Amino acid sequence: MADSIPMNVKNDHVGDSAFNKRVRRHVAGRVRAYHAITSPDFEILCRQELIGMGIDPTAMSMHTGGVTFTGRLADCQRANLHLRTVTRILLRIGAFAATNERQLERKSSEIPWELFLPSGRMPDIRVSSRRSRLYHTEAITEGLQSGIATRSIGSLGSAPASIPQTLFVRAVEDRFTLSLDSSGDPLYKRGLKAGQARAPIRETLAAAILMTAGYDPRRPLVDPLCGSGTFSLEAAMMAKQMAPGVKRTFAFMGWPAFRESQWGFMKREAEAQVQDLEQSLIFASDIDAGACERLTGMIAGNGLSDAVQVGQKDFFQCEAAQYGGGTGLVAINPPYGVRIGSAKQADDLFMDICRHLTKRFKGWKVAMIAPRPALASRLPFSVRRMVLLHGGLKLTLIVGTIKS
Repeated sequence: MADSIPMNVKNDHVGDSAFNKRVRRHVAGRVRAYHAITSPDFEILCRQELIGMGIDPTAMSMHTGGVTFTGRLADCQRANLHLRTVTRILLRIGAFAATNERQLERKSSEIPWELFLPSGRMPDIRVSSRRSRLYHTEAITEGLQSGIATRSIGSLGSAPASIPQTLFVRAVEDRFTLSLDSSGDPLYKRGLKAGQARAPIRETLAAAILMTAGYDPRRPLVDPLCGSGTFSLEAAMMAKQMAPGVKRTFAFMGWPAFRESQWGFMKREAEAQVQDLEQSLIFASDIDAGACERLTGMIAGNGLSDAVQVGQKDFFQCEAAQYGGGTGLVAINPPYGVRIGSAKQADDLFMDICRHLTKRFKGWKVAMIAPRPALASRLPFSVRRMVLLHGGLKLTLIVGTIKS
């Protein structure tokens, strides 16, 4: 089906028109349900972030891989701007039962799509179906497209058609839940990085790891195998209280309810919270001179130079005394898989790293990704383990404190 929608209504909705009043009443001003998607086992961190934003905890529910909360559109926009551990945020816009395509088309046509979608755009529809009589994803997509087009919404709204929209549809036992993606690109795309390292850890995952390990911006953070510097960049934004979404765009900017003036005010509020640091306590290093040079450029280009120091150095030359005395946190995503060779080579390198930490970073906290869970039982210090899904791999996060 074509991307365009029939244009049967004249687009003259300006000022305090009836259409804009409907948008304010049903979208911008109404308390609605939203779903924040996060990595499994990090839902509690997402919940804590939402509570820190002022979202009512009594109206939240945690599920595997996400947290559902209620709020107004402004809360959704702030969540996209400020949350560090969330992959995307979905707006729940409809739920109904349907057992055949005719029911699906009719019930989807009853949703006021013109209040949610930009002018003349059919959203990209992504369908999952389990234990439902309607199970062919293509047939479900076509039924929904027909229902959306029936609303004759082609000329309503005024947002740029260049902002793509995605509708997520979940069917379980003939019950359909329709959710509009408010984020667009996944939220781990902060807009800071100019290029990619060979095996970067996602920014949302790095933030969750730092939180889990108890990162304290008042103490040193050492990122001694920094690569593209994800741990260092995330820690720097935390230390400076910089909103992770302040340098990017979002799908909600294409919604009819979006108001540039309101969004500008939110961004100015966020920018006013950014702190200048008197001392940089984040230390990134790598044996790869090119990686260090690229990270230095990203840090300078994003106003983080007061938070991070970058130096070319072999990991096994790093020791606690180089980082100002006292104790802090070492965060490591070591090489594994095809980056290092055989599984035995990866295991040996991992254990060599741990032995070096035990000798040179006594009393420090450590957060490491282990390629195999069995390795955690061989460590010379006690740790807690968590399953970590990273790049299609099932890894193990280990967090602990090295004995003094």
